[in-house]
Amino acid sequence: MLKNIIKTTFRSFWKNKTVTSINVIGLGVGLATCILMMLYIWDEASYDKHHLNKEDLYRVAIQFNDMRGAPTPAPMAEAFREEFPDVVQSARLFPYPMLESMFLTYQDNGVENTYQEINGYYVDSTFFDVLTYEFVEGDPHRALNRPNTMVLSASLATKIFGNKSPVGEILKVGLPEGDFDYRVDGVFEDSGLRSHVDARFFLSMANTDIGEYVAQETSWSSNNMFYTYLKAQPGTDQMMLEEKLREYYKRQIQADADARGMTMSIFLQPVSDIYLTSDLGFEIGNNGNIMYLYVFGSIGLFILLIACINFMNLSTAKSEKRAKEVGVRKVIGAEKVQLVRQFLGESLLMSFVSLALAIVILLVLLPVFNDFAGKSLQVFQDPWVLLTISILTVATGLIAGLYPAFYLSGFKPVAIFKGGRGGGYSAANIRKGLVVFQFVISVALIAMVLVIRSQMNFLESTPLGFDKEQQLVLSLQSSESIENFSTLKNSLENHQGVKLVSGGSVYPGLEVLQDWLLYAEGTNSDEMRQVHIGRVANDYIETLGLELIAGRSYTDDFTNEELAIILNEKAVKSLGFAGPEEALGKRLIMEWQDTRSEYEVVGVMKDYHFESLHKGIKPFALVRTSKPPYLIAKIQTNQVKDVLDFAESSWKNINAATPFAYSFVDLDFQRNYEKEQRTATIILYFTSIAIIISCIGLFGLAAFTAEQRTKEIGIRKVLGASTWSITALVSKEFLVLVGFAIVIAAPLGYYAASRWLENFAYKIELSIWVFLISGLLAVLIAYGTISFQALKAALANPVNSLKSE
Repeated sequence: MLKNIIKTTFRSFWKNKTVTSINVIGLGVGLATCILMMLYIWDEASYDKHHLNKEDLYRVAIQFNDMRGAPTPAPMAEAFREEFPDVVQSARLFPYPMLESMFLTYQDNGVENTYQEINGYYVDSTFFDVLTYEFVEGDPHRALNRPNTMVLSASLATKIFGNKSPVGEILKVGLPEGDFDYRVDGVFEDSGLRSHVDARFFLSMANTDIGEYVAQETSWSSNNMFYTYLKAQPGTDQMMLEEKLREYYKRQIQADADARGMTMSIFLQPVSDIYLTSDLGFEIGNNGNIMYLYVFGSIGLFILLIACINFMNLSTAKSEKRAKEVGVRKVIGAEKVQLVRQFLGESLLMSFVSLALAIVILLVLLPVFNDFAGKSLQVFQDPWVLLTISILTVATGLIAGLYPAFYLSGFKPVAIFKGGRGGGYSAANIRKGLVVFQFVISVALIAMVLVIRSQMNFLESTPLGFDKEQQLVLSLQSSESIENFSTLKNSLENHQGVKLVSGGSVYPGLEVLQDWLLYAEGTNSDEMRQVHIGRVANDYIETLGLELIAGRSYTDDFTNEELAIILNEKAVKSLGFAGPEEALGKRLIMEWQDTRSEYEVVGVMKDYHFESLHKGIKPFALVRTSKPPYLIAKIQTNQVKDVLDFAESSWKNINAATPFAYSFVDLDFQRNYEKEQRTATIILYFTSIAIIISCIGLFGLAAFTAEQRTKEIGIRKVLGASTWSITALVSKEFLVLVGFAIVIAAPLGYYAASRWLENFAYKIELSIWVFLISGLLAVLIAYGTISFQALKAALANPVNSLKSE
């Protein structure tokens, strides 16, 4: 039976080579797209799923007034572990404040090699008892038990030590406070590791550099800089545990919160959910977005569905060619179930032939996609992936073939041999409905592409309130380079291509990691307001081209600038001043633990976007520092290379032991939109694929329609119909269907675009023109596809179509 099905199937394929090619290409591209999206979603959804007892692991986060943040106070982890039996273990993670990278130096046979590395974190020795890391060297339960110890990722260990075991070796870690020796305790595997904590190395928190500072951090209501992780007893109810912890936390901070007029609370986040669902302030790294997984998954399935619809439409459209085959089979005794089995066998076999094409496409495209998306996806990486692909292929064959199988097997032999269709007339209407569905998807995707592109253009063209062009940034991450800031600044100022030089702890595009609670002198402490803080050097405002609307900026002409503060307009309003002029000369109080500092308002600057346009402008202030971790130089447009060469030469003369690292403000600011740019590109490519597959199917369907109406067209031409009128006649039916699709797609596209735009505080207004243009493009694409077949039919010699009559 199986042999007969396969033999008949290949005979049918050979007799209908054009249709078979269309179906195999369509299903192959559809399967490749769907599998690619499945691999991507699988990878994204696997973050933090490797931890032992992952269902019992939580991160504590804070609700502060109307803001939510991931960092918590220092004493929280230990207190929760000691006070609550439901908490089996706890650990803290601490990123060094305002330090983008650290310098690791290894001395090998008298030669020092220095490496600038990002993503290094201080953690408690209990960290590996909470989160699971596979150690290839060392013991995770003993690692970091002693001061000044560290563990490395396998990739970093290989980079520094080669094939040599790093355990027991000493690395010098360069920090703003100086250089400190660390002993390597272990190495963890990071190949294929997917975690929201994307670490290159971990340092013991009980160190000589920050150990004393951490030990002194006993406040529950200020200086939230520690990420707290909890391991609960198996089976512990999250809501009940959260309520207990919240009540305890409330008791610790109640007095301070009431005195400052603050509302503070905590909540728990399952560790396995953080990467895809958490978008709090001060996240450790760049998390994913579960909404994009829904979008990409839907697009992949829709493209595959479009290919399946092509198969259905073309199978039913050519049904008359197989009607006699069905009639003969039924006359000689074939049952309907046998015919269904035959036609389903054909679709399943075609699906697996298409899978072979899909695998070839994936093997070619995966390296390109991996490079673009920063992934390492592989088709054959997991048995479960192969099983899922097999199930998907079978499902594709069944979905594509089920309706044609029942439709074809339902033909009546008597009607067939009398010259009729042998089946009902509903197939034509179903084909029309499926064409409408295809173009609903295509039009909605076109609209999304236009909206995303418009939003990206809006982000790039929106005035930011500062001069982002030609702003060179040098990263001063070591104690030596920070100490030498003034020397380097003076050196760069002597170059003719440099206009101005300053520095700061932040610059536009970086997340501001420091905030203070301030209140104006003469008001009560319960009127404290949260203000984000940037520590800057002299000439910061002038270098970045910020607009000063009252007072002055920081210059060398004034002394005691460390207690001078410059506010933005949002901060002026938040602190209760009527306007910039009223704020000038006023003193602001900052209380932190047992200290009280007073700052005089010396200037007010116009609001500018110090963070990306995902976020609204917040209260922000500048305070002065003479040793910033970043140097910023405004350079002449035509002298970028000369200035870079000079800057590197000056750097090597001044900071010989520290690698030279630079960036530009505009590029760093633009990196905030990389996720959206990547999404836009992916959707654009897949929209193109969806349209191409739809057009391939439409092309085939138009060919069959023209073939069915050959005699009608011949008669019309004999009666004097023009080529244009016949072309319009053939095209009209399909263009009406596309019109229906546009009407349906517009509200769907509007809803999807509105949801996506919710990610931005500043966004475009959705216009009807987006959907009109999308519809017009769809009509033009459809007409271009159909017109070839329509013209071919219109130009055909009517004698050939009527000579048998």
